Amino acid sequence: MKKLILPLLFAAAFLSCKKEKTTTTTKQPPSTLEKSMLGTWNFESVTTVFRDTTETVIGGATYPNPSGSYYQFKTDGTWGSKFVDNSLGLDNRGFFHTVADTGFYLSDTGQYAYSLKCRIYKLTADTFTFSHSRHTVINGVTPVTEEYIFRLTK
Repeated sequence: MKKLILPLLFAAAFLSCKKEKTTTTTKQPPSTLEKSMLGTWNFESVTTVFRDTTETVIGGATYPNPSGSYYQFKTDGTWGSKFVDNSLGLDNRGFFHTVADTGFYLSDTGQYAYSLKCRIYKLTADTFTFSHSRHTVINGVTPVTEEYIFRLTK
């Protein structure tokens, strides 16, 4: 009887072990919002708006962009951009993903390594307007929120 117990324990241990299940993550097909964002969008202008801590607008300006400046959103979930002239080294790239129907995140994988939550104001077949904000200080003392509003066209 003792001779049977040891083989039975090994058999029970062997049978109770489960093969670890391997899972693979498949990329979801693009959402309707992502499909609308895809392609190359040329800059029309960038507007900066400064708000104080009470959200009162205290300044800002609109800047036209030189031709050749663009954002590009690709089907593989990556984005790239070229601001003004290449000689200034202001090209960015990274990944993007949408949030509901009103926004998306841009994650930069280049030298600046940031992630920005962006708000969509308008997205049609030929017009794309979105913004992102950051907290900063002006005049060395005044805390403000600086919003960048990008107006793009196809």
